Amino acid sequence: MPLGQDPAFDEAQRARAARVLTVEVVFSTTCDKVVTGVLLTAFALQLGANNALIGTLAAVGFWAQLLQGPGVILIERWRRRRAITVLTSLVSAIAPAMMAGLAFAAPGGSAQTGLILAVALYTGAGAIGGCAWNAWVRDAVSDDVRGRFNGRRSSLSSGVAVVSGLFAAWVLDRVPEGDAGRAAVFAGLFALAFLAQLASAWCLSRAPEPPMPPPPPQPARLLPLLGEPLRHPNYRRLIAFLASWQFAVNLARPFLTVFLLSQLGFSMTFVMVVNLVSQFANMLSMHRWGALADRFGNKSVLNVAAPLFVGCIAALVVASQIQPRTLAGIYVLLVALVMGVASAGVALASNGITQKLSPPGAAASFLATNGLISAAAAGVASILGGLTADAFAQRALALALQWEGPHYDAAMQFAIHHWDFYFLISALLGLYALHRMTLVREEGELDRRTMISRMLADRRTRGDDPAAAQPGAAPWDLLLRERAQRRRGRRPVSTAPTTEAPDARLLPHPGHRRHRGPDQHRT
Repeated sequence: MPLGQDPAFDEAQRARAARVLTVEVVFSTTCDKVVTGVLLTAFALQLGANNALIGTLAAVGFWAQLLQGPGVILIERWRRRRAITVLTSLVSAIAPAMMAGLAFAAPGGSAQTGLILAVALYTGAGAIGGCAWNAWVRDAVSDDVRGRFNGRRSSLSSGVAVVSGLFAAWVLDRVPEGDAGRAAVFAGLFALAFLAQLASAWCLSRAPEPPMPPPPPQPARLLPLLGEPLRHPNYRRLIAFLASWQFAVNLARPFLTVFLLSQLGFSMTFVMVVNLVSQFANMLSMHRWGALADRFGNKSVLNVAAPLFVGCIAALVVASQIQPRTLAGIYVLLVALVMGVASAGVALASNGITQKLSPPGAAASFLATNGLISAAAAGVASILGGLTADAFAQRALALALQWEGPHYDAAMQFAIHHWDFYFLISALLGLYALHRMTLVREEGELDRRTMISRMLADRRTRGDDPAAAQPGAAPWDLLLRERAQRRRGRRPVSTAPTTEAPDARLLPHPGHRRHRGPDQHRT
């Protein structure tokens, strides 16, 4: 079908775009789950990667976001965002095909270089496509439902990530490390990702695109376009917060898999389970975060989710202090569960506030500038982490507490070494990022204490009255509440519509959503 804009873009077209993009996220997430994340780290280790290479792979994904700059010029001059997104999706499909061939290559420098090139191609094409897609969705989705739109699409994405991750972990677990058949397993997974990416491009071609405003009389130039967002004080403060946040988080996050494998001694299967637990928590909480963002604002969600995420990073240090591996594993799973909930809120609210504070019709340059600066900060952090990994491996810091008494003696030691330093430094830098967040302004924002009070009050109301649940709530959530009331001997309240004031309950959910934001870089 033609990939031009739809001049007669109306509410029916808006609903159709939401439906199609919701289906599309199933395929794009399947490809992402195989080509990036834990499986990419496992494949790199299969090819003989060291810490520096793992950090480089993480940095390549971020540095590729610099291509959003040329992407803005392409959007402004061609003004066909859907066509750009479809074409870049097709280019991205080349990467998993390359990785399928590398699965049979001998471990060494040539295979590792090919892997870097494949990741660069995938994330680079995704950066240009993500820039066009973000501007496309910014004009296709209204502000009053953007949180639920993002939340429902992200919930489906997390669900697909859980299923595909379980499947990949099960398949890899069938073939032990060092077995010749493991290369065939990786090749099969990358072939599946290739087909999923082609299906993603087909779905994108079916989604309507609203028309862009008429082009300016003078041809768009890159530097003025990228500099325009920096002239807006509030958006400049938002960029400063997100850049500092990306630097803090990505100093340690790319090495979480290595930390679990090397320092804590867990198996790859357990690492996949940890990742899936986090994804599952992300999936279950995403829709709720979206409803809260629509009701209280994106900044209000960040006030709760961002400190929680920083606390989870610092809490990983405790895992090294727990000696029984079983207890350490349980602790890591609990941290991953909370981290999944927190990361869902941070990702959704960050994406929502960057779109909301971008002007309609000109969102491409604002989103691209934010993506460029945030990606550069994250890339620098990943490279620094990889280059300094060996230095921290040779250092340790121990604190000993000892009690001596007439009846018993006790001693306790708290020791941090290697990756523990990364998590502590990352958490400290995260505190500075939280300070930068307080300077950003959004209409209707709530402070952290008020937001938590509202959430608890809303939860109590929803627990007592199923009808008080938001219209977008999952059906099973409502049924569980009715069942709980029957057990208490109470008659369930009718879920029929009421005449309650619009500001007393959430607005109805009109649709869904698609793909990844620039911080996920088509990653």
